[in-house]
Amino acid sequence: MRGRLEISAAILGVAALINALGVGPALAQSQPAPASAGASAPYTVQYENHVVIRPDLTTTEVLTKRVKLLVPTVIQALSQEQLPYIDGMQTLEILEAYTEKADGRRIAVDPASIITQDPASGLQLTYLRDLKQRVIIFPNVGVGDTIVTSVKLEQSKNLFPGELTHFELFPRSLSYSSAQVTIEAPAGLDLQIKTVGSGLTDGVETSGDVRRHTITLTPQAYRPEEQGAISPLDREPAILISTFKSYAALGMEFGDAALPKTAVTPEIAALAGEITANITDRKAQAIAIDAWMKKNIRYVAIYLSLGRVVPHDAATVLANKFGDCKDKVTLMSALLGAKGIASEAVLINSGNAYTLPEPPTLSALNHVILYLPEFDLYDDPTVSGAAFGILAPETYDKPVVRVSRSAATLARTPAMRPQDHAAHAVTTLDIAADGTMSGQTRETNTGLFAITLRLAGGAVPVLGDATAAARQLQSYNTPGNGHFDLGNIAEPVDPAALTGSFTLNNRFRAPAPGGRAAIPYGMPLTVRPGIFLLGNRQSDRRSAFVCYAGTQIEDIEVKFAPGLPLPVPLQATNIDRPAFSYHSTFRLDERTLMIHREFISRVAGQVCPVEIEAQIANDMNVVRADVYSSYAFNAAPPATLPPGTPQEVKRTLTVDRKAQIDYVPSLNPDCSSVGYASVRVVEEPQHGTVAADHGTGFSNYLQNNPRSECNKRRTEGAVVSYAPNAGFTGTDSITVEVITPGGTSFKRHYAISVNPAAAPQTVEYARVAVADQVLQLAYVPFLHPDCSSMGFAAVRVIDEPKHGKTTIEEGTGFSAFPQNNPRFECNKRRTDGVNLSYAPEAGFTGSDSMTVEVAGPDGSTHKRRFTIEVK
Repeated sequence: MRGRLEISAAILGVAALINALGVGPALAQSQPAPASAGASAPYTVQYENHVVIRPDLTTTEVLTKRVKLLVPTVIQALSQEQLPYIDGMQTLEILEAYTEKADGRRIAVDPASIITQDPASGLQLTYLRDLKQRVIIFPNVGVGDTIVTSVKLEQSKNLFPGELTHFELFPRSLSYSSAQVTIEAPAGLDLQIKTVGSGLTDGVETSGDVRRHTITLTPQAYRPEEQGAISPLDREPAILISTFKSYAALGMEFGDAALPKTAVTPEIAALAGEITANITDRKAQAIAIDAWMKKNIRYVAIYLSLGRVVPHDAATVLANKFGDCKDKVTLMSALLGAKGIASEAVLINSGNAYTLPEPPTLSALNHVILYLPEFDLYDDPTVSGAAFGILAPETYDKPVVRVSRSAATLARTPAMRPQDHAAHAVTTLDIAADGTMSGQTRETNTGLFAITLRLAGGAVPVLGDATAAARQLQSYNTPGNGHFDLGNIAEPVDPAALTGSFTLNNRFRAPAPGGRAAIPYGMPLTVRPGIFLLGNRQSDRRSAFVCYAGTQIEDIEVKFAPGLPLPVPLQATNIDRPAFSYHSTFRLDERTLMIHREFISRVAGQVCPVEIEAQIANDMNVVRADVYSSYAFNAAPPATLPPGTPQEVKRTLTVDRKAQIDYVPSLNPDCSSVGYASVRVVEEPQHGTVAADHGTGFSNYLQNNPRSECNKRRTEGAVVSYAPNAGFTGTDSITVEVITPGGTSFKRHYAISVNPAAAPQTVEYARVAVADQVLQLAYVPFLHPDCSSMGFAAVRVIDEPKHGKTTIEEGTGFSAFPQNNPRFECNKRRTDGVNLSYAPEAGFTGSDSMTVEVAGPDGSTHKRRFTIEVK
């Protein structure tokens, strides 16, 4: 079961802050490798329990457990055992405890190594004074040994007087090699005894006035617990015993004990009036009472059954200024009642259990919240960082028992909606000419993300502003200093907002040519898009897992000072799936890189079926790669050329072929044409002819130019071409002056090399064909960046296959350009091209080969040699 703080830490990128407070687990940004479903068990368990139920519902259990240790890593954890019991309700007697060595020797536990202690401390001890535990420390434990415990537990009182519930769970992660539970009860006792899950068989026999159930577990393959899986309560074999006919009956029993404690005293009535002074709207009054509870009554986390079922009365909770879940619900219910606002206690599970197994027990009910019928709204006063009506994430989409004074009903908390739980981080980063980096991150969160932002913000004053900022920056591997403006996080009102300002220690350094560099993403306290909502990935997942709905948005603006090289914007990512969507864009606006990422989980409920894992795994890897991507950088801009100096352009051409050597468009930012540039030749070529004509083509603006998007479409412009003299090879040169429609002018000097026609390059391909079936060897398109066709290639066979026939046809197909090719987007559509196929001779199997020459409409030529294995 995941604790609330663990979930909060998972939503936050605040491992440094949470760990520094010593109140929660670290959060690794990378995902730990899950245990394989095929892993061997580290230990095995033999379990036997004999339960005797008497007519007065008191019970005796004699339980024997044998745990065989198979690997050294479990010795530390399993060589001592904690056995809890409730003093005054239960007595615990240890019948036997020893280490059984691999050779059969028994080494008994020294009585001095059996310690009785209080398992709770601090405020919890106030509530659990009668909760005790025996700690058995086993001697001389090694691999291959078996630790054996036999205990007798007498139950003299039950949580609900006159009622009995009992529950035993057999998760596969505990690797039971055998298990048997014998239950003896009076035959006339109105008692429900049932098994759920697979692998349990129940043999029932009656002898006189005693009915005996012998329940045996068929051993099942060991299966380690999976990250984020729903609770074993929802999926593993279990035995349930209950005198309750329904959860409604259980709820009424709770209500009979708990609801009288909500009595409105004069002091509580006066306090309710003070809290709601000058507030006439009834919902606003409830909001004010909720906020007061969360700010003034401390929460002591005690599970319902451990802390028993009867709360303190409201007046006592108010005097103490602290309470567990049912105490806080009791006081808030009294305050609401003082204003005439009805409320119901709600029994719920605060872990990963999403079902209520029958017959009714408290196995899946460990927490109490409130329901306000007037507003059809659930509220949890124990979640101090939540706005009114916002629940802890682990209590959405849960079956509940709602209890009023007149009735108890089964219901369900609402499923999460992505618009209710949103995180938006906006980071602005300035990179100065000397590489100094500084900026700020502003976060505005709602719902569950607001809860955790308040948790993180609450850690800042404890650590100190400067220390908290430094540790947070260090956790992102971007050391520096900064401070937080905590905004409104002290108030449980959405949206929660705070701002962090920072200066990094390291200066920006552009990578060497061909290298890449990460760009800092600021100082957010909430995890980045794609993290948390759909949990961690596990390729061999076999159990349904917990998933949440929500929205994560990240905007980053990085401004580069003049003179610095600029990053090459990444290609946009667009993923739309039933479970989630992810969209990212990257663009340069003058010298500012604008990054936008948006992740929306829209799961219908909080239990995701196991098959969703395979459906989202690859896409989620794409999201992670996009979020943590690095950037290539263009070279630093060259020094400004002296006025009138021609721009140098180099071109390499083939003998006897006319070729386009330049395309000069004049475009508006929306890619519309300003008009045609005038191109005037000021230095004629010596060994060929040059021409400048109006035409169309594809521009080649740099990525930092707002017109770079125009490169993907055909536009109007001036086309400059050169035709070498017949048979000429060598160098030539041309200089032109370009006068733009806007009235500016510049010169370009073309250095031209005319080379003999080179032998076409041969590219090798290996293919596998199925006997007697046609194999498509290749699809050969020649496309412009806008995916329009340049024309069909001329493909001819120059080395025929020896055991088959080749077919070459003009048609359509799907290209396979690599991601760094500007034509990569063309892969998603059908385009014109040449299809090349091979049909082996009837019955032939073995090796064959063939070679073709491809002459493209752009003047290029190459050879393709196919080695074909027919099977």
